[in-house]
This record gives sequence, C-alpha cells and structure tokens, in this order.
Amino acid sequence: MFDKKSAIVNFVNVAFRKQTYLNILYLLFTFPLGTAYFVFLVTGLSLGFSLVAIWVGFPILILIFLAWWEIASFERQLAIWLLGVDISPMSHGPDPDSDLLGKGINRLKNPVTWKSLLYLFLKFPTGIMSLIVTVILISLSMSMVLSPLLYRFHTISLGTFQADSLGGSLVIAVLGIPVGLISLHLMNLLARIAGHLAVLMLGNSQNKDAEVSEKEV
Repeated sequence: MFDKKSAIVNFVNVAFRKQTYLNILYLLFTFPLGTAYFVFLVTGLSLGFSLVAIWVGFPILILIFLAWWEIASFERQLAIWLLGVDISPMSHGPDPDSDLLGKGINRLKNPVTWKSLLYLFLKFPTGIMSLIVTVILISLSMSMVLSPLLYRFHTISLGTFQADSLGGSLVIAVLGIPVGLISLHLMNLLARIAGHLAVLMLGNSQNKDAEVSEKEV
C-alpha cells in the first residue's frame, strides 16, 4: 500500500542527506576532469601513433597506456568515495610468476583496460551534460529561494509572473522550495546513472556482481 506520509518524508529528506551533496560534488568534478582526460588522451595517442614510423611513438604509447590505467583507477576510487558505489577490482591482482612483459600482455587482454579507455573518453560529453544540468538546477533553485533578497536588484520572472515586490518575491521563494527538492532528486538520479556506468566500465566483470550500494541517494 502506498504510504503517502513516508513518500513526503523521503521527498523532503533529500535536502538533509550527506550523499546528496557528495553526488553534486561528483557531478561538478565531472566536467573539468573529463576535459583534462580528453585533451591528454587525444594529444598523447595522436602523437604516439604519428611517431610510430620512427619508433619514438612506441614509448609514448606505452606511457599513455600506463597513464590511462592509473587515471581509470583514480576514477574508480572517486566513484567509490563520492557516489558510494561498490566497484569490483579492475584486475585480479598481480601475477607473481609473470615478468614485466607478461604483466603487460595480461593487461592488454583485460577487458577493463579497453572499457576504462572508453569510459575516460565518455567523461568529456557526460561532463558537459552534468555541468549544464547541475548549474541550471542549482541556479534556478537558488534564484527562486533567494528572490526576496534579489528582487530589489533584478526582477525575478516565473513564466508570465514577475516578482517586482516583496510579496511577489515571497511567493516565488515558497515555490522555490519544492523546485529545489525536485532539483536535488534529479541530480541524485544523474549521479546514480554515473555510478552505474562506473560499475559497468571500471570493474572486472569476472569479479562481479558489483552493484551500487544500498545507500539512499
């Protein structure tokens, strides 16, 4: 049976959960990190492949290969810390019987190596989307809630309704509370999708079933 009181409490409590603000922090980090990863990988891989003919490209590609694994490892840990997801290890652990070449071959055979590369490239477009959505939702909510303080400096509009007086701005401020709560739920949903993507792309499927932990967001 639908519990109306419980649903209302859960709807309001989103503003008082630590995980909500960790999710927002993660979404805001996504754009600058995604941009940095994209520039680094595109520049490094392009340079490496262009110089393969004179052999200089091989050490560059090896360095990029090692770097993207470490970056993906950092991203995995960031998702665990901020999103509260449970992600399986990227590999089964070091093989003591393998030499350096064997370890390199094992990493090349590891599906997570290539999934993580795709994940790092995807961080750029998803980072743009996360930034746009997060900034719009936060700006809209804050401008509505703070309209009693802002209406003297700038007319606050809500559709055809304009708050050019204290009374009008108070109406918008009251409406801003549910708008803000809905915005927090939407950002949590976006963060939850990001968490599922990290679980899928940054964990070894053979160590599975890593899932998003049952932390409420």
